[in-house]
Amino acid sequence: MLEQLELFQVLNQEQQIEVDSFVERQNKHVVDRIESIEKMVDMLKEAGFKQGENFSCTYAVDKETSERSFGWGDNRFTAEVTFNTISGGVYLKHKRFYNGKLTADTSNVSKAGDKLECSRITPQYRAYKPSTLLVKLNEYNEDQQWRYDSYVKKTNIVEYTLDKYSKLYPNAKVQTGTGYAGNRSFTTVLVSFESGSWVEFKLGFRQDEEYMFKKFDATVDALKGMDLLNHFNEQKLK
Repeated sequence: MLEQLELFQVLNQEQQIEVDSFVERQNKHVVDRIESIEKMVDMLKEAGFKQGENFSCTYAVDKETSERSFGWGDNRFTAEVTFNTISGGVYLKHKRFYNGKLTADTSNVSKAGDKLECSRITPQYRAYKPSTLLVKLNEYNEDQQWRYDSYVKKTNIVEYTLDKYSKLYPNAKVQTGTGYAGNRSFTTVLVSFESGSWVEFKLGFRQDEEYMFKKFDATVDALKGMDLLNHFNEQKLK
């Protein structure tokens, strides 16, 4: 009989008040969150955003029953409570260039007074007026599209150049390399010959605009001291 009674926790008046206050706060949070979401939707629409095209709104209200801890120190106790929860929100729909691919993505929007924040698509971590946020969204999409187009263009030039020198010199090893100019790196095409000599090309903005970036002559560059001087002495004037 005692074991059965232990299964049912009886709260005193103060404990019940604390539990009821928690449930009330949680339920109020859900109501406030819904109001905030609906307000953000109105703000976006008024600024020219189109729902389904450049933003979405999805949220769900559920009930959760779980054991929670209340109070402090000697007054600490646990109780099973049931309260409302909310998930989801408002999301901007935008492009994303990553790892060589252009995809459709979403980012969460939050409200700060009469402004909205979506730091993933803005250059600064702050809230903007809804009309300004629309401008930032369009600029971000343009930037992601430009990054993707540039990537595709460069990739095509690299592939074209690799194929070009592979056909011109079938016995050579033709591969990509990496060049450096200060702190900036860029892709090169390296043509290595069986003799140990090689030529490295820096690519241009269009096909067939590559130019020699570095080279190594396995015969000449290996010469040192008098051998190098004698080699130069034997060169004929052109």
